[in-house]
Amino acid sequence: MMNLKLGLTKNPRFEPLIDGRAKSREVTFHVTVTTPPELFYRNLKYDEFDLFEMSISEYLITRERRGSDRWQWIALPIFPAKALFWLGLFVNTTSGIKSLADLRGKRVGVPDYVMTASLWLRIFLRELYGIRPQEISWYIGRTKEFSHGALLGLDKEPPAGVSITWLSDNQTFDVMLDRGEIDAAYGFAPRHDRKLQRYNIDRYGGTPIEGNPRLRKLFPDDGREVVTAFYGKTYVVPTNHVLTVQRKILEENPWLALELVKLFSESKRIAYGAAERRGPGYMYFEGDDPQSQAATFGDDPFPYGVSANRKMLEMLAASSHAEGLTRQLARIDELFAAATLET
Repeated sequence: MMNLKLGLTKNPRFEPLIDGRAKSREVTFHVTVTTPPELFYRNLKYDEFDLFEMSISEYLITRERRGSDRWQWIALPIFPAKALFWLGLFVNTTSGIKSLADLRGKRVGVPDYVMTASLWLRIFLRELYGIRPQEISWYIGRTKEFSHGALLGLDKEPPAGVSITWLSDNQTFDVMLDRGEIDAAYGFAPRHDRKLQRYNIDRYGGTPIEGNPRLRKLFPDDGREVVTAFYGKTYVVPTNHVLTVQRKILEENPWLALELVKLFSESKRIAYGAAERRGPGYMYFEGDDPQSQAATFGDDPFPYGVSANRKMLEMLAASSHAEGLTRQLARIDELFAAATLET
């Protein structure tokens, strides 16, 4: 039986695979569960996993910058997380920002410019309000040491005309936002189990958030309205991550790609069990119900396979290229293992 070193984030759709409810007769795993920023940093810095969850945006960039001994990856059409993290945007209450439309000309903090959530934020700004990346001053919450963008060379070769500033060791978004040194930011409020983290990548400076008169959540409805508006225009729900595997492993074991798709699909199916359908394994927004979500977005909130995700992937690839993150427009059928293209 094959044993693979597997790197994942904490995700209810992975739990049946991790706890053994979803099993393969062909593959076992040595599983590492950590936070997305740490997992993707380790993927980029050390290339340490056989099979791993990865930022779609960052995967697109690595395909053009990989070497013979690093980032030799190929994706599987397994999409475990929606890009809703940026809906946690906070604004300074004196900034005059009432909606996304007001971000033009503002100073906006994102954990990393290359991350998929940040790319989706820029896509929303373009599609709904016609705002270009060059019309915003961008601040990166991670120091260059831990920035995925810096590992990918963005500090030396930024997109043309885009203002990008990395924070120093003694700066954090919460403090800067509280002081009015930036106008909006997300990704600074503590949200991950500290026991999962080896590195202090997304830093919090200790500013009180709840009840702070200088800070306000941009989306009091957690983003339901803006996501629904975007979906109504594009029929796309933003997706963050993809499962990726070392290319050499699939070349030596061509049967493995479909086995992994089958196994992760079974894990998701179990997580969708009736008793769990109101939980985070199924729902986009806390407090919604399955019927109303399905009426708008379809019955499967996390579809796998190339076909069901092609439009979403084409939008990401086109935007990555248009923004200068990738030099060439990625072809969707070249992103995934050949055996999975009919899924």
